[in-house]
Amino acid sequence: MKRVRLQSVTLLLVLLPVAANAAAQTRAAGVTGVVRDAKGIPQMGALVQALLPDATPVGQAITDLKGHYLIRNLKPGKYQVRASAALYMPSMRGDLRLRAGAQAIVDLTLTTLFEESNWLPAERRQPDEPADEWKWSLRTAANRPILRLADEKDVVLISASAENNKRATHTRVEILGGNGFANGGLQNAVTYGEASRDGHGVLMRASGGVVSGPSSLGSATKGSVVYQQPAGMFGYSRTRISFQDHPEIVGQGGGNGYQAYTLDSAEVMNFGDTLALEVGSSLRAVRMGAASMEARPFVKLAMQPNEMLVFSYRMARSRELQGADDIDSADAPLPLAVLQNGRMLQERGLHQQLGVTVKNSKGSIRTAYYRDSIERPMIAGFGSVESSGLARGNMLVDANTSTARVMGDAYSSVGWSIAATEQLGQNLWTTLEVNTGDALSVVDSPVIGPKLHAGRAKSAAVGFKAQMPASGTQLRASYRWQSEQTVTPVNMFSGMSRQPYLSFSVRQPLRIRRFRLENMEAFLDVTNLLAQGYQPFLSSDGKTLYLAQSPRMLQAGVAFTF
Repeated sequence: MKRVRLQSVTLLLVLLPVAANAAAQTRAAGVTGVVRDAKGIPQMGALVQALLPDATPVGQAITDLKGHYLIRNLKPGKYQVRASAALYMPSMRGDLRLRAGAQAIVDLTLTTLFEESNWLPAERRQPDEPADEWKWSLRTAANRPILRLADEKDVVLISASAENNKRATHTRVEILGGNGFANGGLQNAVTYGEASRDGHGVLMRASGGVVSGPSSLGSATKGSVVYQQPAGMFGYSRTRISFQDHPEIVGQGGGNGYQAYTLDSAEVMNFGDTLALEVGSSLRAVRMGAASMEARPFVKLAMQPNEMLVFSYRMARSRELQGADDIDSADAPLPLAVLQNGRMLQERGLHQQLGVTVKNSKGSIRTAYYRDSIERPMIAGFGSVESSGLARGNMLVDANTSTARVMGDAYSSVGWSIAATEQLGQNLWTTLEVNTGDALSVVDSPVIGPKLHAGRAKSAAVGFKAQMPASGTQLRASYRWQSEQTVTPVNMFSGMSRQPYLSFSVRQPLRIRRFRLENMEAFLDVTNLLAQGYQPFLSSDGKTLYLAQSPRMLQAGVAFTF
């Protein structure tokens, strides 16, 4: 009897650790998922590790033919999951909390060095550059499309799950007015966007309005479609087709009605980790009695030998289209032209630039040498012009806002550009740019003409972009100093040249829960608030007009997103 009891106790002591181990196994957690590359192709042989918060590895697995992995027997707690493979940058998922008996699904995307560097592109968009509220951005680690709204923190990542291929759609309605500090009436715009995880997407925008006042000739009607699709060499292509009808624009002889058609296209190609190429063109047709059609190609080449250094070359024939990012707006810019002696003459120029960019985790600094040849520079103006003042034929006037475009004399420019961008805090970015080169200046003012002269000049600009997390307010502000005698920017093809003197924009989300308005936004855009750089001259009918790098403009309104 004692022997039987002794054997039972011995058996119990043997079975207790086994049972405890089995119980621990049932309470253990796990992590599983799929590892893919930037094009969504499953990666076999990738190493996936489960790490403690102090980066100590506690489990690992190798992906199979379908890119699948499974890490078992993890204790409940907080982990990081990291995937790595040859020729790829490691991919990390942090702050993963595992519960007892649960199995988390974590899909990871491996990217090459160049794809990762797109977070800090060689020529990043400046904080003060004007931008449409809807745009594509292919700067995620997975090279997937993002449909970004005005509030940059409110982004919609199309299909964050590796197994989900759903499409996302958004519709935005805008009501705005106040263009040109004049009786411009109201303008309405509707933008529709749809994008999918595989890189395909479309943006469509239509706008029109009602203009009041005795001098009103009607309001502009605009429409555009942007289409994007994946392309070979780990890149993508983008195309925009637009149409604009401007009955308010008056030209030579008092005729009105300016129409423009544009076909913009671009293709981005990444060759391995160190080389990227962008090519494209803009085909622009304008008509106002006479018609004109011209093509404006561009090329951008960037070579990145390491994470911190980028060499770049850029050639562009148009200020409006210098790269694929310039087609991410659903609102196409108006081609600049004048009617002279029965011919439509469009702005024409050639810009070439060699640059070197040094980057770090929070910003970059770029030094560039450029050479410009401007054949038909279009200069902004302001003032009330009668038909007799248009007889010379080098000016187009917007009768609703009293703004104008004048064609100046051809000139060339050679100079240097230094630009630095830095993230000062979690929600504050700044940009500083200094340019040397040539610009057109007014001489012997006021005269009928006016007389313009090209000469050496300098400019300095600073821009800020801030976001307030508590209220969601976004603020962009810039000031670009340049001699007030000049009427064209120094380095005309620079992004900072588009916002002269003091300009700013404000975006404020409005959440009126009483009326269930959760996705409403108010916005205000002001250009050249202090009306600096105005150069007076006399028109042929004796009226005083002004040339300016950019006339003072104001737009304000509200937008609804569905």
